[in-house]
Amino acid sequence: MSLPVRRPPSAATVPARSDLLSSIRFHRDRAPDATACRLYVDGAWASLTRAEFWARIEHWSGIFAAELGEPTMVLFSKRLDVDLLAAYLGAMAAGHTPAQISYPSGKLSPAEFTRKVDHVRAICDVGAVFIDADNAAALREGGPRVFTPTTTSPGATPRFAPREDALVQFSSGSTGLQKGVHLTHTGVVAHMEAYAAHLDLRADDAVLSWLPLYHDMGLIAAYLMPLMTGIPFFQMDPFQWLLQSDRWLSAVEALGATIAYQPNFAYHVLARRVPQQRPDLSSVRMWVNCSEPARSESHELFMRTFPSVRPEAMQVCYALAENTFAVSHTRGDEVGRKQAGALSCGSLLPGSEVRILSPDASGHGEIGIRSAYRFDRFTGGRAWEDVDGFYPTGDLGFFGPSGDLYIAGRKKDVIICHGKNVYPQDVEFVAAEVDGAYPGRAVAFGLDNAMSGSEELYVVVERIAGADPTRLKLAVQRAVEGEIGVVPRRVEVAEHMTLVKTSSGKISRARNKELYRAQALEVIR
Repeated sequence: MSLPVRRPPSAATVPARSDLLSSIRFHRDRAPDATACRLYVDGAWASLTRAEFWARIEHWSGIFAAELGEPTMVLFSKRLDVDLLAAYLGAMAAGHTPAQISYPSGKLSPAEFTRKVDHVRAICDVGAVFIDADNAAALREGGPRVFTPTTTSPGATPRFAPREDALVQFSSGSTGLQKGVHLTHTGVVAHMEAYAAHLDLRADDAVLSWLPLYHDMGLIAAYLMPLMTGIPFFQMDPFQWLLQSDRWLSAVEALGATIAYQPNFAYHVLARRVPQQRPDLSSVRMWVNCSEPARSESHELFMRTFPSVRPEAMQVCYALAENTFAVSHTRGDEVGRKQAGALSCGSLLPGSEVRILSPDASGHGEIGIRSAYRFDRFTGGRAWEDVDGFYPTGDLGFFGPSGDLYIAGRKKDVIICHGKNVYPQDVEFVAAEVDGAYPGRAVAFGLDNAMSGSEELYVVVERIAGADPTRLKLAVQRAVEGEIGVVPRRVEVAEHMTLVKTSSGKISRARNKELYRAQALEVIR
C-alpha cells in the first residue's frame, strides 16, 4: 500500500543562500504544504509538512536563545524523533554550534558512553547537552546544561542568527578516539550545490534512511541534503532498522523512495531478512554504498535477493566528514567498475581535488583532498599539516585509467605481516561470512611479535547463538588463509554484542585492539 507524499512541481535545487538554514526556509516558503519528512516512530510512520517542520525548528530556536547565553556547543545524544531533528537546527538558528554523538543503548556500554562524552568535553567547549529524559540524570551533576524534549522556557521567542560556524562533525573513531571538525555554512552550501548537481537530483526524488545523525552520511546526505534541496526524506531509527529491516524495505515501495544510503554490511543484513511479501524496489535509482569499502560480492548478493533492483542503481560514494561529505560518486559506466579487486568510487565532485600522496610503483598511496567545502578546523585546536595544500585523509587509494577513484583501506590499519600488506577490512569481510559468525561483527588487527620480528594477524569474531567456538575458529582460519594468503596467529570467538563499534556502526579496530591487549575483551576460552 502506498503512502501519499506531497511533492512540489519544480526541480530539486539548492538556492543561492549564505547559510544552510536559509536554503531550508526558502523551500518552506515556496511550498509550505509539501512533505518535509516521514519518521518511523513507535511502529508507525508520522508525516510533517515543511511548514510544520520549520515551526518545530523555531520552537527550539526560541528555547536555546532564551536559556543559553553566549554562543556555545550543544551536544546531541538521543534517539530519533522530531525533537532531535528540529532541535539540532534550532540550536544552529539561535547562534549555537550543534554536534552529534551516539546515544546510550544496548550496543554501547555505559562505560564506553561515559568515555565518549568525557573525550568530547575534553576537546570541545560543550555548553549544553540535548538527551532523552531517561538518560539525563547521569549528566546533570557538575556538567553542562541539560535539555530534554520536555524542556520549556517562558521567555522563548524564535531567533534566527546563525554564525559562520554551522556545525561540528565527529569522525567515526574507527582508528581511535573521535576528532571533531568544524564546518562552515559557506562550505556546507557549496558542497550541497556541487553534490546535488553531481547526482542530478530531481523534484520527484526522496531519500530513505536508517542512518543516525551522528554519522556524516546520515547527517549530510540523508538529512540536510533533502531539506536544502527541497525533496522529502524518510527516516527510521537505526536500532529499529536492525530489528525491523523488513519494514524498512517495505517502505521503499510504500513511500516511493528513490535514493538510499547505507554501508556495505547493510546489504548482507537486508539479504538475510527478506519480508514475506518481497517488495518492489525498482523505484530506487541510487543505492549508495558508502562509509566502508564497497564490495561487488555484496552488491551481487543484494541483486540476487531482490531482482527488482537495477544494476545501474548500485552506486558507490567516497565520503568523509573532513570534506563535509562526498569526495566522489559513481555515475554512468563507472557503476560496477573494478580495479585491483576494488569497486570504483566514481569521479570527483565539481570543486573537489584529490592527490595520491607518496604513491608506490603501482600508483597506490594516501589520499589527499582539497576543496571549497573542506573542513575549517579541528576542535580543541588540534594541529594538522597540509601536503602542498592537500589534507592527508589517512585513506589509501589510487586512480583508475579513466580517472575514477578507488579506495584500498586505512593507512593506520594496514597490517604488515611477514612483509605482506594485509588490509583488515578484507580479513573481517571473509571472517564474518563464515557459517556461525555473526554478519558484520568481526575485527582484525596486528600485534607485534618479538620472536618473529613482525606483526601477526589476530582476528576476533562474534558467534551466532549456539555456534561451536572451536569449529568457528578453524573455519575462520581456513577462510582467511584461503582468501588473504596469511594464517592468523590467533582467532578468537566472542558472544554477540561484545565488540566495540564506532558511532557510525563501524568496528573500532583501535579500541578492540586496546581491550584485547589489556585482556579486557571477553572472548570464549
